[in-house]
Amino acid sequence: MKSCLNYSSWKTHNQAILKDLSDKKVMVPYSGGKDSSVVLYLIQKAAEEFDFTYEAHGVFFPANVYSAEDVKKIDSYWHKRNVSILWHKAPVSDEYLAEALKKGQSPCLTCIQMKKKILASQLNRTISDWNSTVIIMSYSLWDLVSATLEHISKATFSDKDYSSSLQQKSSDERFIETAQRFYPLLKLKGGPTIYKPLIKYNDQEIKNFILENSIPLTTTSCSYKEFRPKRIFATYYEKTDLFFDYSKVLDFSKKVLDLPEISYYEEIGMEKYIAKVI
Repeated sequence: MKSCLNYSSWKTHNQAILKDLSDKKVMVPYSGGKDSSVVLYLIQKAAEEFDFTYEAHGVFFPANVYSAEDVKKIDSYWHKRNVSILWHKAPVSDEYLAEALKKGQSPCLTCIQMKKKILASQLNRTISDWNSTVIIMSYSLWDLVSATLEHISKATFSDKDYSSSLQQKSSDERFIETAQRFYPLLKLKGGPTIYKPLIKYNDQEIKNFILENSIPLTTTSCSYKEFRPKRIFATYYEKTDLFFDYSKVLDFSKKVLDLPEISYYEEIGMEKYIAKVI
């Protein structure tokens, strides 16, 4: 591997950002998966060293993913690290996703929209100054590669006359949503800062970090995981042990996809960004 994920090297590469968090309200969405778990671990250590506060929020949805045994292990681990995860319940059951699929809607998109709605509601209730708020997102380098491949296959090669049986976001909407993931830090106009601390790291590094620090994860897979393109792509990367370089991925995507400049996202209003983009 050309790079390695550990707290010391990560801190060095992110030091300028971390130093600026001392007077900010930092929010960490947490799912119990590997990416958000590594992010929470890094942020927890950084908070002690760089003297800032943060909150970790999780949503029990789909409920079947969060077994009582898993949640107990997860909470126990994080409590030992002085981390309290604020869990939220969804106002609907898992059947909500099954019904969405019957209607020809993507269950994954439906799930993501529900989680965003719950977390956005929580943020709106507790945050008074959005300008001093930082929202941490757990995108990895594999997510960026998958977003690039998804856009190329869907927007470039797909037959526009073919009507899919599964309703997804349009190619343009999906592109605007995924293209912003390439920027490590976005400061929204009149709103929060969006920080993505893992976008330069591969899954091999993230999984090694999980093992080295014995971080517990949820053990029940979502029933609809096959509907997420990034999981399908990730299976291929894993089986072929692909290891990507962030600079090369970014350079390729800028040239081939014509990524919007960072200013495009920084001018988007907070409400639109949280509802449509993040």
